[in-house]
Amino acid sequence: MSDTASSAPKPITSRFDPRFEPTLYAHVGVPGSHTLSYYRSHGGYEAASKALGLEPKAVVDEVKASGLRGRGGAGFPTGVKWSFMPPVDGRQRFIVCNADESEPGSFKDRYLLEDDPHQLIEGMLIAGWAIQATIGVVYVRGEYYHAYGRLAAAIDEARAAGILGRGVLGSEFDFDLILHRGAGAYICGEETALMNSFEGLRANPRLKPPFPAQAGVYGLPSTINNVESFCAAVHIVARGAAWHAAMGTDDSKGMKLYQVSGPVARPGVYEVPMGATFRELIMELAGGPSEPAKAIIPGGSSTPLLPWSDATLDLPMDYGTMAKHRSMLGTGGVIVIPERKCIVDAYYNVVRFYAHESCGKCTPCREGSATWLPKMYQKLLAGQGTHEDLALMEDMVKHMRGTAFCPLADACAMPVQASFEHFRHEYEHLVDQGESLYPRRREWAA
Repeated sequence: MSDTASSAPKPITSRFDPRFEPTLYAHVGVPGSHTLSYYRSHGGYEAASKALGLEPKAVVDEVKASGLRGRGGAGFPTGVKWSFMPPVDGRQRFIVCNADESEPGSFKDRYLLEDDPHQLIEGMLIAGWAIQATIGVVYVRGEYYHAYGRLAAAIDEARAAGILGRGVLGSEFDFDLILHRGAGAYICGEETALMNSFEGLRANPRLKPPFPAQAGVYGLPSTINNVESFCAAVHIVARGAAWHAAMGTDDSKGMKLYQVSGPVARPGVYEVPMGATFRELIMELAGGPSEPAKAIIPGGSSTPLLPWSDATLDLPMDYGTMAKHRSMLGTGGVIVIPERKCIVDAYYNVVRFYAHESCGKCTPCREGSATWLPKMYQKLLAGQGTHEDLALMEDMVKHMRGTAFCPLADACAMPVQASFEHFRHEYEHLVDQGESLYPRRREWAA
């Protein structure tokens, strides 16, 4: 390991490394951790009681000072987002949790919902008080049946104990939660499509502005955050902004849940300080690849891949570093791609996913993501591609970026652009030889 990497913060994880006290995943995997009795016996709802004793603005300021950035992928400062809510004017206000975890490579929120649902409820209660929202909405991915059941039971427990409903925790603040199950659409991970879906409308993204703080659920002031973001807020209120800001890097504070998948010895979720390196995560905590690797996807399928190398492994996993290397941290869903995998084949799989999930509202996505890009991949993999086709694909993804209502077209285009940048020789070999550099599992028809 290089000197830079060895001087980085020591990695921690709730499951394999005893060198640090875990926070978000402290109780994941522990029998009974989903129950109210377990949660309260381990300090549960003490942070919410503390928050209710502060002015709402003081809670917002504390989250701002902590440096917490949204853990759903975009990385927008959480406290700043909360501060965008307009002054209280008598209208209903909503706090919304995006639990529609559908990004390939991402699975961290699932275990929070299943094993520690009261942590999410407490985080939403704190956020509700901070922005003066008396109703919270949890939009859960439709396929998360077990998580939905655990969260529903936890909400019932909290209501029975006076933690939700009128006069929560003995205060004068009213707050309750609505649990809503999605129907298996990835597009609902986009905040305005999620709101439309919750309202019973077709899950198409809305034009912004207006932003949710001005016109959100039912046109009323709303704030939307990710599961991990709400859970992080619990520990920030409990331990203070300085505690959270002391971990991580200058532009990326606190702990982060990273998911590792692909051919590694110990795939799973690891809680490490932001700024820890890929080497620490993949080689030390996840046990390293079980076969030769060629690339790393750093933050879920929508983030541009990076070639496997010592230089890549020593990169800190934070927002700024990933941006400098023309990639993104995203949800922290790290996917290792093995050497034997044809990149063209792999990215046809990615493109097929986005083609299936496109809502079809915007022309660049409807024609690019959902129609022509998958057809071009089919042609290549059938051994019928030309160099003109490669040029057309590159031009297509360039014009898909930044031209649609929501980031789904970008999520499809950016990974394809990166695959051309780092593995263009595999595309060209397919064109020149009519077959992949690497054996494929199946043949594709044009």
